[in-house]
Amino acid sequence: MKTTHPEALASRPPLLFFAARLLMGLAVLLLATGCSTLRGTPTRYQPTADVVSKINLVPQDLADLQAADTELNRNLLQNKAIAVIDLQFHQFVRDLMADRSDASAAAAGTTLGASTAGAFVDSVKAKTNYALFAAGVVGAFGIVDKSYFYEKTVPALVAAMGAARANVLVRMRGSQRDTLGAYDGTAALADLEDYYTAGTVLAAIAEITARADGDKKAALDEVRALEVPSDAEITRRKQISSAIFAINDASLDKAKKALAQLGLPEQKTVKDTRAALLKALRPPTPERIALVEKALKDNGLLK
Repeated sequence: MKTTHPEALASRPPLLFFAARLLMGLAVLLLATGCSTLRGTPTRYQPTADVVSKINLVPQDLADLQAADTELNRNLLQNKAIAVIDLQFHQFVRDLMADRSDASAAAAGTTLGASTAGAFVDSVKAKTNYALFAAGVVGAFGIVDKSYFYEKTVPALVAAMGAARANVLVRMRGSQRDTLGAYDGTAALADLEDYYTAGTVLAAIAEITARADGDKKAALDEVRALEVPSDAEITRRKQISSAIFAINDASLDKAKKALAQLGLPEQKTVKDTRAALLKALRPPTPERIALVEKALKDNGLLK
């Protein structure tokens, strides 16, 4: 049987006491730093909830907006609602960014505490329990982190929400210059709903998806345009390019007319005119090539 020395028994309480104090210190550190340093934001100059409360946007304000009888009242009530939506959105973004940082820091701190506590106990069973607890913390947080927040997607979502909100805000600011007949209270209230919705995660996902679909379509169009041309087509394209590069001071006026026929702005120099005509060939779809070829022929630059 294993003999436990009196000295070892006497040393255990101080070690366990030290481990407990270390865990408490880690918890205090996380609580103290979670509000600013870990979140990456200083203490707000005024609490959002207090400011929103002072603005005092009430349902009657929205009802008055819908029934606004002057442009001034319409704009004042809409701007009041915009201010509240902006304040709440920015608070939401701060919380969204901070939640992940705090959760990461808390999980790391708890894991560290559990691992450290395990190092100060003699019992194999106790060591195993601490190790299992630490692994559970890491595993549970990993599931939440990857399943819900994904990895490093929050900044992309915030950027998409910002872009969508900016589009609606520009529309509202432009409409506020219109008469009540062109932009009534009902339309102003509908724009507020769009503005609020643009600041949601679902709207951000829709924005990113739409952008990805647009990029995919553009890429597919470019791929389709990269068909392998025949020898005759290669010769034809060379003739078109040669005709463009042959433009000089004497033929500049004809080249300017070709640009006008293509609906492109006039260029002052031979170099800029050539560049504009070459750019008109991109992407090299059959339709574009045919249009440039016709413009060159119509203006005597290509036979």
